[in-house]
Amino acid sequence: MNLATLQTFIAVAEKKNLSLAAQEIHITQPAISKQLSALESHFGTALVERKGRGVSLTPAGEVFYRHAREIVDLMNRAERDIRQMSGEIRGRMIVWASTIPGHYILPPIIGAFKKEYPDVQFVLHIGDSKEAIRKLLEESAHLAAVGMLPNNKRIEGVKFFSDELVVIVPPEHPFAGSPEITLHELAREPLVWRETGSGTRSVVESHLAQGGLTPDKLNIALELGSTGAVITAVEAGAGVSVVSRWAVLKEQALGKIVTIKVKDYPMQRDLYLVYPRRKNKSPMVETFIQFALKQNPPA
Repeated sequence: MNLATLQTFIAVAEKKNLSLAAQEIHITQPAISKQLSALESHFGTALVERKGRGVSLTPAGEVFYRHAREIVDLMNRAERDIRQMSGEIRGRMIVWASTIPGHYILPPIIGAFKKEYPDVQFVLHIGDSKEAIRKLLEESAHLAAVGMLPNNKRIEGVKFFSDELVVIVPPEHPFAGSPEITLHELAREPLVWRETGSGTRSVVESHLAQGGLTPDKLNIALELGSTGAVITAVEAGAGVSVVSRWAVLKEQALGKIVTIKVKDYPMQRDLYLVYPRRKNKSPMVETFIQFALKQNPPA
């Protein structure tokens, strides 16, 4: 009796049909019948009952199926654990990211990583920071990239990029000719803001509050669900906003947007890779984190 024989019996038990089981494990139906006969000879009792084209398990077959399933599952777990010990870098990595790292920073890093580790398949989802953290806590993601380090004992993180937040206005705006404006000037302007739950919004409002411009004093004229929508609205003259400098590199180069700093209140923030707090991270996740930490900011 070997592992292949156990896998054959499991296929028969689960498919309840010799032909379907043969297709599942890619062997011939006579080969399956031969292995079943060998098993029944070994135990001295019938394990399956044939009913037309189908089969069902005898009571002895039910007992053997449970044990065979446990043995195969243990072997699969052993293989995964040994691969992890050997540091094999392959598999499917699910990453959830907030807008800025998801749209502007992670894609070139993932592209470079794939060149070195082509056996890793990435799935990158983009949402707001709260959603990204929730997916991580639900174990629906291996990794999250967000603009704030959450206060949760179940996860931990590491800074991997720095970001600068800048005021953006259209070229025809009166502020466009100034390198910086005051908080008082910003407070008078209609603001195009990200929605509640956005990491960018939380960080911006925190910075402004340090200068005395609390959220209740902001003249928020429009709330939008993405940074791209905010930039488009500012281009159209709907108001001014504060966004990541990574988000407007193209628009700034094309002359569609002008960036301005806030006088005496530089707005910097860190971006984090966060992951479940475990004693040992998988080699795939650990390798990607270390790779990302070595990358230079995208041009």
